[in-house]
Amino acid sequence: MQRNAGTGRLSRGVLTALAVVAATAGIARADACIGDIDEDGAVGAIDIVELLSAWGDASSAGARGDLNGDAVVNSADLAALLASWGSCITLPSWALSIEGSPDPAVVTDPSLRAAIAATGLAWRVRERASGVEMLLVPPGAFMMGASPGDALASPQEFPVHAVVFPQAYYLGRYEVTQLEFKRVTGFNPSYFTGPGESAPADRPVETVHLAAVGAFLNATGLRLPTEAEWERACRAGTTGANYAADGQPIESIAWFAPNSGFVTRAVGLKAANPLGFHDMLGNVWEWCRDWYDASYYQYSPEVDPPGPSTGTFRVIRGGSWYAPLQNTRVSFRGAVWPAGMFGDVGFRVARDP
Repeated sequence: MQRNAGTGRLSRGVLTALAVVAATAGIARADACIGDIDEDGAVGAIDIVELLSAWGDASSAGARGDLNGDAVVNSADLAALLASWGSCITLPSWALSIEGSPDPAVVTDPSLRAAIAATGLAWRVRERASGVEMLLVPPGAFMMGASPGDALASPQEFPVHAVVFPQAYYLGRYEVTQLEFKRVTGFNPSYFTGPGESAPADRPVETVHLAAVGAFLNATGLRLPTEAEWERACRAGTTGANYAADGQPIESIAWFAPNSGFVTRAVGLKAANPLGFHDMLGNVWEWCRDWYDASYYQYSPEVDPPGPSTGTFRVIRGGSWYAPLQNTRVSFRGAVWPAGMFGDVGFRVARDP
């Protein structure tokens, strides 16, 4: 399917899919959390206080305690609240909970927090087998490819096209560290293991080819993100060439050639993006699940694109400690030989709920 490179519009099919996603999420959330009046992810004592404070006629006041919508707050609403008592948040069986609801200090955009809450899934979890911390990326859509006005964009970043994700997914908050990799596989292939600016255990694992990555994934049930999943999480609702806030220099979010000292650094030292992910740009390149095709954007599906079915090279994203500004952009697409082992290539993991 050939795309129109210049429209930047969501197709009717994508808009329909988004409407279904929004409606389904809203219904599921309402059913599971009908008594969560204060919207903190649980039905508890504070919600009872809210309900009792609104007791009586609610026909004109629009009281939050009117759970069944009959214009009166009474024993029926109290019964509905008590029936939904407890946590409204679902925790995947493979995860340990760290934080159920998104922290406003981390996910600063109210619309992103609302989208996460609407899923009914825990926001911040730890994968049991590896100890990797993961954050939820909610369903939604974004424009994939070259950022508006990005003079450094190359032909492989066009056409800009709409991508929609009907389902949420989890992504590693940080790049997989040397400690996490060794804990699972029993070895550490990394080049940067000596003393330096950062302790080796906290640095991202690198010099790791796809077969070694596969051993880690097979042992944990984790997977690599698709290229589209990676860019959606990296952009996190932003539209610029990088996710730095207005007036924030790129050096505040990324370790790249001008500021890295040409070594890896401990994960998480730079500012996070609006979804809470660190080092999406810089430090080490990150393997993606996709085979590389420079023309893939011309025919990729709009809904959850899986990448080409075959290829010679695999996609890497995000730039590294060795990368110039040209490569340290959310839309830049790199490609390397799957058996390659490079001191600036590591990975980040994903998992479905």
